[in-house]
Amino acid sequence: MVPRCDTVADVGCDHGYLTIALLQGKVAKKAIAMDVNKGPLESARINIGEMQLNAQVEFRLSDGLTKLGRDEADIICICGMGGNLIQRILGAKLEIAQSAEALILEPQSECRGVREYLDSNCFSIVDEELCIEEGKIYPIIKAVYSPEHTKGLSDAELEYGPVIIKKSPELFKKLLDKNKKEYSDILEKLEKQKIASSDSPIQKRKEELKRKLNQISTLEIELEDKLWQK
Repeated sequence: MVPRCDTVADVGCDHGYLTIALLQGKVAKKAIAMDVNKGPLESARINIGEMQLNAQVEFRLSDGLTKLGRDEADIICICGMGGNLIQRILGAKLEIAQSAEALILEPQSECRGVREYLDSNCFSIVDEELCIEEGKIYPIIKAVYSPEHTKGLSDAELEYGPVIIKKSPELFKKLLDKNKKEYSDILEKLEKQKIASSDSPIQKRKEELKRKLNQISTLEIELEDKLWQK
């Protein structure tokens, strides 16, 4: 997902593995490894040093993008954390995020919220992929700031990603199957509960689950049509 560039900022670098991969693969010439905690940053420094890449890396103790200057990084990577935290990091220094050529984001939760934030702040989602680890499926989102961008993602696109729906990778069907089972199981349990009123939290949750299941059914039909056309 990361295009060839001069400098990449690895925000929340943890042990530095992403920085190492990008430098060893010659995707980036330099990197700025950033983390809010001293422990992970020192771990990254050790790991990157063992690969003899320290000369290409700056290490910064930073809460999100706080210690990153405007236009300092071509690509900003924020991966391996919750979607709400990613939104907070972007929102705290939005002008820094907008100055990069692209953002590479990998939320491990609240994915819809991340897409909503991007769509509302003039970022276009130009590419997406799905990855799986220990049975959990995560999206990787490539977003580009575009001042002329107009908000316009559909409900399904916010939920599953406009490019994911278009490309329909193999993991997409697995994700739909997983969500369908999860929502159906919850709905089945809620259907057994007595509801005091039509505007009760339980009733609202049931309606939300039915909407999500209908959405999945529509996407499954579209997916079958694509496979049939192939």
